[in-house]
Amino acid sequence: MRTELDIDLLGQTVQDLYRLKQGEVMSAILHLGDRLGLFMALAESGPITSVDLAAATGLHERWVREWLFAVGSANLAFHEDGLFALTPEASAALVDPDHPAAMSGVFGPPITHREIERTVEAFETGIGMTWDAHGEHTCHFQAAMGAAGQQTWLVPVMIDSIEGMTERLTRGITVVDVGCGAGVAATAVAMTYPASTVIGIDPSGHGIESALERASDDGLDNLSFRTGTFDDLGALAPIDLLLTLDVMHDLPHPGAAVRAAHAALADDGVWFVADIKTRGGLEDNRKIPVLPLMYGMSILYCMSSAMSEPDGAGLGTMGLTEEVFGELAAAAGFGSVASRYFDIDPMNRYFEVRR
Repeated sequence: MRTELDIDLLGQTVQDLYRLKQGEVMSAILHLGDRLGLFMALAESGPITSVDLAAATGLHERWVREWLFAVGSANLAFHEDGLFALTPEASAALVDPDHPAAMSGVFGPPITHREIERTVEAFETGIGMTWDAHGEHTCHFQAAMGAAGQQTWLVPVMIDSIEGMTERLTRGITVVDVGCGAGVAATAVAMTYPASTVIGIDPSGHGIESALERASDDGLDNLSFRTGTFDDLGALAPIDLLLTLDVMHDLPHPGAAVRAAHAALADDGVWFVADIKTRGGLEDNRKIPVLPLMYGMSILYCMSSAMSEPDGAGLGTMGLTEEVFGELAAAAGFGSVASRYFDIDPMNRYFEVRR
């Protein structure tokens, strides 16, 4: 390890730090664009001046103009002869909710002072925040992180890859999505397979409230949601298809959750688990292009949740390796754990688990 200051690397380090600050600030700017309808209006209008965009949205022109300069400087919008237009790529990611790359909801309200103070306290006491404690806005942000993929690929690609599962779902089986959040995945399954009974459970009151609104809007008779955790799976047994999507690393006691899943799964059932494609420690994960985001998310959300109870395991965003999950599954009595990978989801690893 170096101990002497390299003046060239110092300049690069300062620039990198400002880029990190830039990301924090621009996240808020993107949230404003989504919340104020600016992205939608810009996409619908085609090339437009700041004056006309302000008139179309009912907003103050000077503020709209500066916002346009900000998104233009981030290469999200073209600017030529006083006219602005979203790039096709930005339009797909920030405007079209049905596009596989949709991510406008990811840029939710910035982290609050209350959350920062609570995280400072967690460093001192060891006890973190549950996802629910962050509030309803974080619930929507959490759902948006995986919504595009769950709506687009979960049913026709991931679940369809499980041998015989599509036929069973078509005939009608019991599906439980534990840790369902706002209910995106459960809704996608229920819409595709009306003969199957789909139940979503989650400890977050904010998540279940959002899921119930979604179910009401879609009018699906085979879909229901309720507050609950892995501890409540026994009442729903036997479960033919158990889904756990980006949840395991958030749990304070993952071993107990795996045991509960084993007890509730039907003899011929499948537990389908998605989690971050982590390789273990810092150096093992260097190839992940957004690694600082992953560890930052862990401190503020995932590990915080996994440390929200005394003696929490604290796996965090990057903690559920193949080895860790395999050991948990074997200890609970599962006989088969197969790791699955899909090119369309570069962030997650999937486990197909059977009794």
